[in-house]
Amino acid sequence: MKIIETITAESFAPYGKVLQFSGEKPDTCFEIIVTEEKSPWRLAMFRVKNTECLRLECHPTSLESFEPVRGTGILLAAAPETPHDYHAFLLDCPVCLHKGVWHNMVTLSAETIVKIAENLEVNSEFFELPSPIAAAVILKEEDK
Repeated sequence: MKIIETITAESFAPYGKVLQFSGEKPDTCFEIIVTEEKSPWRLAMFRVKNTECLRLECHPTSLESFEPVRGTGILLAAAPETPHDYHAFLLDCPVCLHKGVWHNMVTLSAETIVKIAENLEVNSEFFELPSPIAAAVILKEEDK
């Protein structure tokens, strides 16, 4: 069982960037956080209805952002070299995955809607998991 982690700039750094203002220029209203100059991007809406995951995927040549819109989603992420050693993050802020990071999503809601930005042309690789990753909410004894 994996504990769902909170996304912070530090905890998510091995997998990508948290999309937030840096705080370096407090008076600015526009800041470019991630840019990909060689390839055009596309925007998409992603509906997640699955509560378990059977495989992870990665895009070796493309960054990919995940921006929560509705619902409660869990983003699974693993380093390129170790897809079996994934982390589960509560997707409560927008993030951008590094190229080659293994990932997938599960929902704790009836469905989760996520806005995605990625290269216009995306190459995908897949890693079949030895057993499904399932999302579950475990209540503390005092919350029961």
